Amino acid sequence: MPISDRLNNFRQLLPGVRSPQEDERLLQLYWNRAELKKELVRVQDERRREQEHLRTLEGAVMRTREELQALEHYLGDPDAGAHALVYFQLQALWRTCAAKLARFSGQLQQQQMDREQRRTQIEFDQTRRRELADCDRRIEDAHAAVATLEAELKLMEAKLAALRGFWNYFRRRTLGDEIEAARGRWDLAVMQVTDLSDDRAHIEASPSPPFAGLSVDGRRVVNTAIIAYAQQWVASLSKGGVAILAKETTTKRVFDVQYGSREDCARLMVTLKDALALVQDPTEDLRGLKERTDAVRESAIYRSDADTIPLTDSIGVLPTGAAPVSGLESVGRAGVNVLVDDYWDLYQALLQ
Repeated sequence: MPISDRLNNFRQLLPGVRSPQEDERLLQLYWNRAELKKELVRVQDERRREQEHLRTLEGAVMRTREELQALEHYLGDPDAGAHALVYFQLQALWRTCAAKLARFSGQLQQQQMDREQRRTQIEFDQTRRRELADCDRRIEDAHAAVATLEAELKLMEAKLAALRGFWNYFRRRTLGDEIEAARGRWDLAVMQVTDLSDDRAHIEASPSPPFAGLSVDGRRVVNTAIIAYAQQWVASLSKGGVAILAKETTTKRVFDVQYGSREDCARLMVTLKDALALVQDPTEDLRGLKERTDAVRESAIYRSDADTIPLTDSIGVLPTGAAPVSGLESVGRAGVNVLVDDYWDLYQALLQ
């Protein structure tokens, strides 16, 4: 038995000495313990986050329950209930106009994208036709060069065949060198025809480039039309200050508004009924929208060449109708700037 094996056997007999297999098992247990600790820390962190999220949800549910109870109590008051009915009808009017503005934005964006895609495709096709025509001209010139070289070669070969006798040895040798040079030029010309044909096939098979998205000018075209559309609805709903009252519901709670007496609320709900019918009419009257859009585009000023939303001061303000109740926002009394006041959630519909 070798001395090393004897020493190993002897070490195993000593107290406190472990075998390599035991060392390996202990090392594996150590790494398993470390992995378990890391997993435990991760689970604890996840549990803590879930608890925080649960507390947030419980707080939101509690606040919602309290608001619902307060609203039920508020609606139970005959005098306050009329104000709540007006408030929620105004909110419905705002949401309906915002939805129409968003839908109008999507339609305009799609139309502008189709228009720019068609223009891009037309420009690509025109460029490809020009390149193909240029290739055809160069291929025709290359074919003509090949034909000329072939004729020269045949002429020189016929001349070489006519040179007989030993006294024409040097002339045959010189002419043979010229023929070899001409064959080299002919090979290059044939190769050029092949290369040009390959280039033409590549140009003809090249796909259209992917659409890079709306241009800055295209987004400006869409945005100015959306702004004009928002102005159109403000002007259409200016009767009785309905547009301003609808805007007020985005910044005030139902408990904080007053719309006058019950008779005032009743008259306002009649006006709101007509306003909602006007907004929900599928055959909406867009007369004057083009003139308003042209006016916005003519007056629009942009901060830089890359901006797509005009400066707020450049689009002007709209006059508003007389408000049927007091307590409206002062900005509405001075006039409405649809960008400043973000009418009908305008900024969500604009293209950045």
